[in-house]
Amino acid sequence: MDDIRQTALDRFRAYLERRQFSAHTIASYTLDLRLFFTEVAVPLAQVSFREVDQFVEHQHQHGRAWATINRRLNALKHFFDFCLDQQWVAGNPVKPSHFVRRGRPLPKALSREQVQRLFAQIAHPMDRALFLVILRCGLRVSEIAHLKLEHIDWEQQALSVIQGKGRKDRRVSRSPDAVASVQQCLEHHPGARAQGSVFWNRKRAQQPLSVQAIQKKMERYAKAAGITASCHSLRHTFASNLLEHGAEVVAIRDFLGHSQISSSERYAKLSSQKIKQEYMRTMQKILKQGQV
Repeated sequence: MDDIRQTALDRFRAYLERRQFSAHTIASYTLDLRLFFTEVAVPLAQVSFREVDQFVEHQHQHGRAWATINRRLNALKHFFDFCLDQQWVAGNPVKPSHFVRRGRPLPKALSREQVQRLFAQIAHPMDRALFLVILRCGLRVSEIAHLKLEHIDWEQQALSVIQGKGRKDRRVSRSPDAVASVQQCLEHHPGARAQGSVFWNRKRAQQPLSVQAIQKKMERYAKAAGITASCHSLRHTFASNLLEHGAEVVAIRDFLGHSQISSSERYAKLSSQKIKQEYMRTMQKILKQGQV
């Protein structure tokens, strides 16, 4: 490493110490910068986004995790910001596009068996209706908590979801079993004391069932069923089931109240994974039979 780059690194380290960065961060940044300059031969002032591109590519080739790559890019970004302040470089070569975007995990839908085991634990009419509406209508837990009697259209067998996430109202249909379950639930409804809420707090009927109370109910039922599940799992199951049985992604977007179709397209990826698994399972049988 040439003297100019070494001097810059030494002064940057002293700068971090003055700013009271942790010893761990200083050590990590120092190692990351030395690694970068081991691979980059151009003078400090001539480092461009191309050298950073190559560095990121090498990191991918070596199988580095996204968190490691982003940490090293952060070290470079802080270092070149410092060099820019010292007027040793004309600009910072690290661009936002260099950072690796963490992939969001695909939704985990419940299997048919898991759904059956879950609902086998739910005996109370209100709780059964509560979770069946989430499963059949794809509602968010906040939306089911705020559902009012006036939002139910019995003639059309539909629900109006008012000001859901993103303040986007939508209308969703109800399956026959969800309709029957809600009807059975309302036979036990406390009337005016529930202040118009479909689902109420059984200990304090004047209060609607809160999001936290609904989530705790799900935790209790899932534990009793011996599965891992949440209210969001039921919403994911709703979407995945629709897609696997031929629903279009655009329709699923409307059912779920997604503002961007990219959110709904994640279910298409999930379905594609299952299609691939089915292909591999079937192909193994074919290959065992020796067919060409």
